[in-house]
This record gives sequence, C-alpha cells and structure tokens, in this order.
Amino acid sequence: MTKVSFVVTVFNKQEYLPLVIRSLDVQIGDFEREYVFVDDGSTDCSVEVIKECTRDAGFEVKIVSQINQGASVAHDTGVKAATGDWIKFCDGDDLLAPDATRNLLGACRRHNTEHAWGDLEYFEFGGDKDPLDRPATDLPEEYQSIDDGLSFFIRNCPANSTSMLIGRAFYLRAGGCNKALVSPDQMLFLRLFRTGAGVHLKGSVGLLPDAAPGRLSSQKGRSRYESVLALYTLMTEAPGISKRHQGEAYRRATARAFRFDRRNHGKAVSGHLWRYLESKIIVPAKPENRVYAALGAFTEDGSTERPENWKPAAIRKAS
Repeated sequence: MTKVSFVVTVFNKQEYLPLVIRSLDVQIGDFEREYVFVDDGSTDCSVEVIKECTRDAGFEVKIVSQINQGASVAHDTGVKAATGDWIKFCDGDDLLAPDATRNLLGACRRHNTEHAWGDLEYFEFGGDKDPLDRPATDLPEEYQSIDDGLSFFIRNCPANSTSMLIGRAFYLRAGGCNKALVSPDQMLFLRLFRTGAGVHLKGSVGLLPDAAPGRLSSQKGRSRYESVLALYTLMTEAPGISKRHQGEAYRRATARAFRFDRRNHGKAVSGHLWRYLESKIIVPAKPENRVYAALGAFTEDGSTERPENWKPAAIRKAS
C-alpha cells in the first residue's frame, strides 16, 4: 500500500498544533501514514503538545529537533527522516482539508506526475466555526496540467508547501529546498518544475489561519526579498535554465523591485526604475546581475545583503 509521510515544520506553534494534528488525523484515503514533526528550535511547549496529541497514534510518529535554521532546512530535515513514498507537507499553523491527500494522490496518478498542488483558503482561527467540519469532495474532473511550471512560478507563487504533495524520490532528484533561503515555497516549486511536469488540483487543500503572527508572507519586504532571491538562485545554480526562462526571471524581478521601491520607499526615480525600463527592451548578457541588484529594493538601507534580523537564529549566531 502507498505510504504518505506527513512532514510538519514547527517553530513556536503550540497554540495551533492541536488543530493542525487533528487535520492530519482526519485525512481520508487508502494509504498508510507516518507523521514527521521537525521542531526548528521552538522555545515554547510545541514538542510537548505534539507528544500529547499523538500519544494514541497507531502508526509511527517522529519528532526531529534542530536548532533554528529556517523552514527550508526544516523541510529537508523532515524529508530525510521520512520513509513514505509520498511527502505531504504542512506548515505548523496550517490545516489540511480532510480530502487533501486523497485528491492530490489521485491527481498525480491520473496525470502520471510525481508532484501536485492545490489551492489555499483562509479560516478564522479561534472562531465559532470548525474549519474541518466540511464535506469531502469527490475527486474533481478538472485539473490544470502544467508542463512549463517554471514560467508559471517565475511570474508568481500563489501557493505554499502546505498545498504540495511530492513523491519522495522526485523531491530528492529535484534537489529539495535551497538552504540559502529561509522560505521553501517559491524555490521548491521552481526546482520541482525544472525537474519535471506537475499538476494543479483545482480545489482547496490547505487552510491557512487568517492571523498567524510571524508568518513570512505577512512581512512584505522580507517575503519579496525571498521571492527575488529565489529567482536569482534559479538563474545561477546548476543545472541552469533556458535563456527564455532567464529573461522571464529578469523581467519579473526588476518589475517587482521597482513597484515595491516606489510604493514603500516613495522613490519615483531610482536604479530600480532604470532596470525595470531596460527590461522592457532587452535582456542583458548577464541578467542575473540585475536580479541581484533588485534585492536592494526590499531592505531598509538599500543593501542587497539579507538583514541580520531576517536570518534564522542559528545563522545569526554563526555569522
């Protein structure tokens, strides 16, 4: 029987974990399961909550603890500890819809792919309505098979790792997460689609709390910095991408930098404007240099270097 490893990355999520774990417990489908929790240096009672909520599980539950190194490292740590054929990620404050795993598996099998993702929606954490009290849907007939996922995710990243199901062997072939980035989301999608085609399940698989303090997505400058750093990394790391994709990444990064700089720093004229205008006309010989320069739009001092307070604790101590 197919085995799914549910990999949950956790950093100070004790308040959310009982509901998160219940969302794993109610997953429907014909598969074996294991839970792998990666505690990324929590200073609260997250580990104790995990142990309490999983003490009656009739399958293997692993808790792997590490010093705080960020979500990308935590994802790779979880996959390394997993033994399932498939990896179902879940952030430590997100929920999985009850039919998420079954339908994502069905999408992969129907389209003969090794990774799929679905849509996300928000719920009111602590509200009167139980977000998991929802009917399971039949396997949808409508899918979006995306061969050129690089172009799709260069333009935007409308999903996170909670929305993904990935074959474990495929994850490893793709190179997993890049440890230079804190967030795994866009870089992981880019690496997966550089390796092979995937499929989009049109339906909600991940449920995100409407207010979760500390989420990277809620920190505009930091999250935009990460998205452009992902594009720069894609352009410079082996095995490389086509000139067309290089051009797409260059145009996306310079546009994002110019717009952020104008809206948040009030700069009508800057180097980000000239790079943006240039991108409308030509692709330079080394577009990755322009993309790296675009990182300065998102920091307070205009530096391309990642600010110290944006780094995980372990990396700050090492530097």
